[in-house]
Formats: sequence, C-alpha cells, structure tokens
Amino acid sequence: MFSSAKLLLGAVGLFGATSVCAICLPGLASDPRASVVAVGSDTATVKLAIKGMTCGSCATTARIALQRVEGVFKADVSYEAASAVVQYDPAKTSPEALIAHLKKQTGFVATLAEAPGAPKIRG
Repeated sequence: MFSSAKLLLGAVGLFGATSVCAICLPGLASDPRASVVAVGSDTATVKLAIKGMTCGSCATTARIALQRVEGVFKADVSYEAASAVVQYDPAKTSPEALIAHLKKQTGFVATLAEAPGAPKIRG
C-alpha cells in the first residue's frame, strides 16, 4: 500500500504544485520555492508601462520587486513590451503604490498603461 504522503507527492508530480495545500503537506507551505497563490474575487488587474528596462534581467528585477508588494498575487513583466500586468488585492495596495514601490526598489519609471475600466482599443 502507498502512504498518503506518497500519493500526495504523486499527485503533485501529475498535477503540479498548485494542487498541494498547506494542510496536506505543511512543510511545503514554508518552502520559499513554493509559489502557490490563491487569487480571490477581490482581485484587480492593472497594466503598467515601464521605462528604464534595458534587458531581460531588468524585467525579472521588476517582477520580483512587484511581487514583494503586500497584496500582489501575480506580476508578469515583459521587457519586449516594456510593460507589466499585475493582479493584486485592492484592499491592500493600489496602482499608485505599485508604481512608487517599483521606482524606489528598481529606479524604473512606471505609468498606467490603460485607465482602469477603459475599453481596450486595438489598432
């Protein structure tokens, strides 16, 4: 017979780390390499235009800085597009706070790429 821990670890292998919860495998929850994020209904998304990035490593630096802001669930930064898309909890942070934090931590200047709620115009 397989132990429940072995079955759980097998499920992780098949379905990825997002299927593991802190209750089932408490050691994983404290592992800094674990990146399980719960995104609730109180999630807002903002797109930022970023100036000052000169390479792909700059995008990684910006992503890490944004992810360290309390309330940020996910940050995707693109060097090629000179932008970031950030999912966050609006009760814990704001676009203005994200912009200020990015400037303070990295020196990159960010602005709102699109007004929140504005229709997207495709050219």
